[in-house]
Amino acid sequence: MTIEAQPIAGGETGSRLTDIAELTLGPSGLRIVIQIIAKGAEDEEYLEVLFSQMRGFRFLDEGDLIPYWKSGEVSWHENIVYEIESGGWMMQELQTDGMLMVTNSFGGYSEWFIATSNGCVNVISRNAPLLRKV
Repeated sequence: MTIEAQPIAGGETGSRLTDIAELTLGPSGLRIVIQIIAKGAEDEEYLEVLFSQMRGFRFLDEGDLIPYWKSGEVSWHENIVYEIESGGWMMQELQTDGMLMVTNSFGGYSEWFIATSNGCVNVISRNAPLLRKV
């Protein structure tokens, strides 16, 4: 299955190391905070990614997501947040009998991929995430 993805503006990394610093689920939605480590400096930046209409998510080590990296469509060296247009986790789940039946019947959901040089998160959400540097 071929993965096709589009980077989301505001998630550029400048080839810096990144990691999931915080992941919380609450009334406001799924909040993911990514640590962006500056090259040759001790300064750190953080990118907050908020999904307000999240339906489901999974968190995995980047090494467990080889098909995403092999696709050439995503790279933590370039961007952190991608919209998966086809071939990702959501499409795989839909091919398994009984998985995501309710979500699929509602329609209008997309998959998003948070790519870091360590942990990664796939998110099924109705809306694009809000991104904010903190």
